[in-house]
Amino acid sequence: MDTRSGSQCSVTPEAILNNEKLVLPPRISRVNGWSLPLHYFQVVTWAVFVGLSLATFGIFIPLLPHSWKYIAYVVTGGIFSFHLVVHLIASCIDPGDSNVRLMKNYSQPMPFFDRSKHAHVIQNQFCHLCKVTVNKKTKHCISCNKCVSGFDHHCKWINNCVGSRNYWFFFSTVASATAGMLCLIAILLYVLVQYLVNPRVLRTDPKYEDVKNMNTWLLFLPLFPVQVQTLIVVIIGMLVLLLDFLGLVHLGQLLIFHIYLKAKKMTTFEYLINTRKEESSKHPAVRKDPYVQMDKGFLQQGDGALGSSAQGVKAKSSLLIHKHLCHFCTSVNQDGDLTAREADEDPYPSALGAKARNSLLICRRLCQFSTRVHPDGGSMAQEADDAPSTSTLGLQQ
Repeated sequence: MDTRSGSQCSVTPEAILNNEKLVLPPRISRVNGWSLPLHYFQVVTWAVFVGLSLATFGIFIPLLPHSWKYIAYVVTGGIFSFHLVVHLIASCIDPGDSNVRLMKNYSQPMPFFDRSKHAHVIQNQFCHLCKVTVNKKTKHCISCNKCVSGFDHHCKWINNCVGSRNYWFFFSTVASATAGMLCLIAILLYVLVQYLVNPRVLRTDPKYEDVKNMNTWLLFLPLFPVQVQTLIVVIIGMLVLLLDFLGLVHLGQLLIFHIYLKAKKMTTFEYLINTRKEESSKHPAVRKDPYVQMDKGFLQQGDGALGSSAQGVKAKSSLLIHKHLCHFCTSVNQDGDLTAREADEDPYPSALGAKARNSLLICRRLCQFSTRVHPDGGSMAQEADDAPSTSTLGLQQ
């Protein structure tokens, strides 16, 4: 759960420097969560859902007494079925802006953003990439490379953007998954306690009449009974319990976070923007390293999107050179004041003092040059859209 509209008007769909690798937006806009390529978070999500469903309905619920067994089938089965439906809907819905869905041809490659022609992707509620007029709360998502109405964040777990069209389906997915995890934990704890107190309570199914060995258990009752030893059931139960607790912690935090957002009438994107503004106001004198900002995904590509592979290599090289320049300048500036003071106070200027002063002047010019080419994180984000792109985050989910 990748781990993002408010007063802002656009999000720049430009390249991201991730682990010294320049990541470009997809040339073909994604339609929904099933557009290729599938994200491995999405595959993990469905694998966990299938595995927990098999363990719940095939192993543990059949061990319950008759009075509780049918209640568990109805309640847990209803929650799991509801989760399956809303999960599919949240993934299948196209969250794009209404004009994007009506006028955009998804089969055509997207143009690259040319900052020399336009300062922002969306200006006066017109997207220069999607070539359509959008509403005020629309953002252009870098992961989907299209405008999303009521942009909240891009979720890697459903491999789709979360916007106004599918937000409540996403919220219902998280809520139902949390409820299903709680039901499964309750069933597992009951089975564990009964096994320690009186194992015979767990062997009420008629098929156990033919099983004389108390160390033998039947899985996938009542349709496909499979005999296994107690150790196998214990190992499966511990693995499912561990996976359940981990999922519950993650989903519980996500559910509480979105309940908080709804109480504050905010989106995830607005929350992240406000958080960064508060942090910047608390530390106004701290100038953030632009290379760190780019590595985190908040900075976008330098002066416009890349128009060709050669330009991409050139931009990547510029970013790496900028990194080395910043490191060089930092290493000199750390004792720059001391060096300059020693040179000024020395009544007999030496070659070493002159050399240090020249190094400082060269470093200052390099920093000025690199700042003009690659502004720092705050100014670049504000220059682009007054806000960083969060389309590549998961909540981090």
